[in-house]
Amino acid sequence: MSLSDITSRQHILSAIDEFNQLKRDQFLKKYGFRRSRAYWLVHDNRRYDSKAIVGVAHGYARPDLGPLTANEFSGGEASIRRKLEQLGFRVEVDDTTASTINLTSEQLTPEKIYTRADLKSFFKITDGKLNDHGVFHPEGTSSVWLFITENKPANRTPYNNHLKGDILYLEGQMSGRTDVLIIDHQANGMELLVFFREKKNQYSAGGFQYLGLFVYLSHTVHRTETEKKPTSFVLQRRRDSTMITSSDTADDNVFDPTSLEDAREKVLRSITQRRGQKPFRNALIAAYGGQCAITGCSILDVLEAAHIYPYRGPDTNKVANGLLLRSDVHTLFDCGLVAVDSETMTVLVAPHLKESKYGVFHGAPVHTPQNPAEQPSAEALEMHRKDSGL
Repeated sequence: MSLSDITSRQHILSAIDEFNQLKRDQFLKKYGFRRSRAYWLVHDNRRYDSKAIVGVAHGYARPDLGPLTANEFSGGEASIRRKLEQLGFRVEVDDTTASTINLTSEQLTPEKIYTRADLKSFFKITDGKLNDHGVFHPEGTSSVWLFITENKPANRTPYNNHLKGDILYLEGQMSGRTDVLIIDHQANGMELLVFFREKKNQYSAGGFQYLGLFVYLSHTVHRTETEKKPTSFVLQRRRDSTMITSSDTADDNVFDPTSLEDAREKVLRSITQRRGQKPFRNALIAAYGGQCAITGCSILDVLEAAHIYPYRGPDTNKVANGLLLRSDVHTLFDCGLVAVDSETMTVLVAPHLKESKYGVFHGAPVHTPQNPAEQPSAEALEMHRKDSGL
């Protein structure tokens, strides 16, 4: 389930009508929402709790799935605001109470053991779903918590979960209601935090070891009309060293003059790999009109398909996760020496490069596709910028 299910103004208007009939307190109590703190839907000169309205509107849009509960949203207040504005509604933001993105990872220690009670107390959580849900979105945060037990007791649903190095294979909830929290976490600016244990009694008080940040790679749906099975997910532990390539990294192989033909093959193979998979590169060339997003260069032979978020399989080969870049700028981008300010859509250049020929691009606007659906993901750009330290 996701906000994309809500496609008509009438879905929102139906929720507003129900709100007016029940009055605010009864409406919020019925669907389990709190009062809005910062974001308000304004309609006919009245203020409505935006998150609650959108959650209930989902039930009108998809009666088969029902309304979204407070912890089933795939994005924060900003995504709710975008959805309402896309449908022609006005949203007011109270800047005096609006908070910045709340990343719970900044308050947790990797490898430390946490019980659900610890987390409940530390983050002042009152939602009872924390006690027994494997996928949990703490309200008011930009985090999704995954509680993984590799070997479940015989009396519990036998989910197939296992960790192999930095790759985590797991199955979602049987109902599939929270799958979107995992699948769309990057697009919605959410972080995935994994709490893991091999068996229930591995740690005292039923605790979990906090493994840190993970990112979604792929998923497989196993549901049919007659049988429902949980979705299978593949996630990867996010390590900063895998996000940005060090500019100091170099090939230490010794030059061998006896293997020049082989070296030439390697160069050609390397160019092919750097340009990117052909369909992905062709899609970016079409989207960007055959011009580098930063330099404006239109020589196709030197233009490459750059992943904003590093390549992790076919699912990352999306136009919104790509930039068409000149080969040298692509290298700087991968090294975190060039990034993009997602708010102003302007170029950021590392301080020590500002006196070089690349300095002229600092602050320059990024050339983006005319098709809104092909615009680079602001969330992915922001993640890359933060990892770059620019």
